[in-house]
Amino acid sequence: MSNQAFLTERAIQIIVDNKILAAIEAGEFDNLPGLGKPCDLVDAPYDPHWWIRSKMKREQIAPNRIS
Repeated sequence: MSNQAFLTERAIQIIVDNKILAAIEAGEFDNLPGLGKPCDLVDAPYDPHWWIRSKMKREQIAPNRIS
């Protein structure tokens, strides 16, 4: 990695950090929806089809089951 690329990447990190800190101080992260609620994906075991199951649940689509 060149020195200029490193400096550019570091500059972006500093800008992002400063913007996040300013938003925290302004209270923009207070009272976000879902605050304090458990995250479904954190405690669940890995499911490669999580996205389609989530979509089906949101859309209230029942899976077809063959007996």
